[in-house]
Formats: sequence, C-alpha cells, structure tokens
Amino acid sequence: MKNEIKYNSCWYNRLQSAIYFLAFLTYGIGDSLTSLWMSEQYGIIREANPILRYIILNFSPSTYLEFKISLTLVILLAIFFIQINSKEPVYWTVNGCLISFVITGTLATVLNIRAGRNEAVFLSPEQVIFLFLILVFLLTSIGEEIDKRTQPIIKPFIDCLSNDIRTILALIINLFKKKS
Repeated sequence: MKNEIKYNSCWYNRLQSAIYFLAFLTYGIGDSLTSLWMSEQYGIIREANPILRYIILNFSPSTYLEFKISLTLVILLAIFFIQINSKEPVYWTVNGCLISFVITGTLATVLNIRAGRNEAVFLSPEQVIFLFLILVFLLTSIGEEIDKRTQPIIKPFIDCLSNDIRTILALIINLFKKKS
C-alpha cells in the first residue's frame, strides 16, 4: 500500500520539473543574459569562457545566446534521458545534479551582475567551476545514497503531465459551467 501511494503521487515529478525549470532559468537564461550584459558593459575580455568569447567575437551576441541556451537544453535533456532509461532509482541523484546547476547558475548570474557593475566579485570563474564540480560530486553522492535507502518508485512523467493537463482542463470547464 505504501509503495502504491508513492507510485500514484505526481508530487515527485512536479518537484523535479520545478528543479529542471530553475536549472534552465539560472544556468541557461540567467547566466547567458548577464554574461552578455557584462560583456557589453566592460568588453568581451571579462567573459571567462574562451569558447563563448570566441563565439561573441566571431559571430554575434544572438549566436552566443542561442549556443548557450541550446547547450543548456542538451545537458538537461541528457540528464533527463539518463534518468528515464535508468534501471535503478536515480530520482534524488538527478535532483542533486540539477540543484548543482541551480546553485552554480545563480552564483554565475550574481557574479556577472557584480562584474557588470564594476563591483568586486567574491569568486573567480575558476572557483565557480571548481565549486560546481564539488557540488555535482557531493549532491549526486548524497542523492545516490538516498535513492539506495528509499528506493523511490516514481510515476512516469508523461502520466503525471497528462493527469495535470486533464485536471486543469476539468477546472477550466467547471469555471465556464458556473459562469453560464
């Protein structure tokens, strides 16, 4: 009965979807836009990533945004496909990895804003990358241990998505029925 309740709940999926979305917003959008803004304020030399610096110099800022956001989507989709194809539970392991992206993306965004305002930054880009690697290792290890101990059974994403869409549509239909 307990496993059945776990399996029928979509809250795990909703939580993880929110973390995926936050990872995309912070690591993909936030870091990209603030990095571009910082480069426009004080020159491209402030961009620490030599690949992104090359793209901005030789192509355009919009190409840079497309590249960074596409790369973020590819990384997040790779994590998602690894998760759905895993034979073992990896729910908390994946959450640890995603939270690493959220923390690092938020930190990079804040540091880009500080650099764009010509304020002192409290971490170098190398330190942020090192922190990211430590966070990925630490949080995925913790997540792996939680997965081993709890063996969470998660309902498939598509089932939860279709259930949520059905619920929202039913609410909308009921609202229109009450107005009539």
